[in-house]
Amino acid sequence: MIKKNIFRIIIACMVLYLGVMGYIYLNQRTLLYHPEQEMIGLESYNMPGTEEIFLTTKDGVKIQAWYKKPDTGKEMVIFYHGNSGHIPQRIDKLKELNAMGYGFIIPAWRGFGKSEGFPTEKGILNDAEATIEFIKKEGYDLKKVIVIGESLGTGVATQMAAKHEFKGLLLITPYTTIQDRASEIYFYIPVKYLLKDNFDTINNISKVKVPVIIIHGDNDEIIPHTHSLKIIEKVNEPKKLIIYPGINHTNYDSKTVFTEMRNFFKSLEKDTEVEVDQE
Repeated sequence: MIKKNIFRIIIACMVLYLGVMGYIYLNQRTLLYHPEQEMIGLESYNMPGTEEIFLTTKDGVKIQAWYKKPDTGKEMVIFYHGNSGHIPQRIDKLKELNAMGYGFIIPAWRGFGKSEGFPTEKGILNDAEATIEFIKKEGYDLKKVIVIGESLGTGVATQMAAKHEFKGLLLITPYTTIQDRASEIYFYIPVKYLLKDNFDTINNISKVKVPVIIIHGDNDEIIPHTHSLKIIEKVNEPKKLIIYPGINHTNYDSKTVFTEMRNFFKSLEKDTEVEVDQE
């Protein structure tokens, strides 16, 4: 009788475990991506000179983007956002870039904002490529363009920088791979056998041949700053890592971050020695 009860408990635990794995496998993209649809027009955000445009990706998906030309003598920035919300949630960052004279283009990933489709790794990479093709057609030299990635967008930005030669790359709260982070959260599940989307930052970063600056907070509960410590080891020179004490995943000061970015790239133009430091 006791053996039968133990056997039943084991079977029940196995069924529960398989059920949890099945749920995570079937819903993994819902767990990874948290899009919001845009309900308010660009004109409501006081962004003079900024246009709302729509791009068509190579797989035929129509995506939304905000685009602003840079001031004379200033660089163009491609901004790849994270896994939640939509473009207006980055409004403070965009206004800060604008105040510094930078131009920018920020696409809304498919399924986000007014963009069609549903997000997947392959689809998002197509969205990123469509953005690059647009600015090339607008006459921008990619070697004078800065790429910024935040959170999920750092994996996208890194892959684009591994493929194209830009002026530089800024990664804000990056991760090594989605698999690594998912394994930290779902440590009781063999994530690598279930994962559909990975965004392999740690391997792509070694292929990047342009200057890289990485920003992270040591109180980041979404993506621990240990990911940045691992990534910076794979980055080619020149490079810089800044770890902000007490800062979490979202409460960093955009002005401070973009000033660090500007100063870093200016220092390279002056052949100043580049350092890896901790604030």
